[in-house]
Amino acid sequence: MRLLRFIVHGQQIKPAPGCDFTGLVPGTVGYLHAQFEFDSEWNGCAKAASFFRFGGKEFAAPIVNGRCEIPAEALDKKIFSVSVTGARQGFKITTNKIDVHQEG
Repeated sequence: MRLLRFIVHGQQIKPAPGCDFTGLVPGTVGYLHAQFEFDSEWNGCAKAASFFRFGGKEFAAPIVNGRCEIPAEALDKKIFSVSVTGARQGFKITTNKIDVHQEG
């Protein structure tokens, strides 16, 4: 298993400092996972990550204890994107999308 770490501050998501995003190869199944660190704006929210295959198709995954598996369907191209959405009573927050590049 390989873990890609992200920092979420308000509506902005970015790779975590020191996390190595190099050497990713398209086509993995069950191997890539994401970990998210949220600021206090996300307290009390149910959270889900959206992974977008290059070309726009979205694949969502619930975030449990700050982590989720990245759906294999999003990993078959050289680029996939990530965003996060959170919701609680009367409140919804969504981040920007960032691209993750794969080699191979």
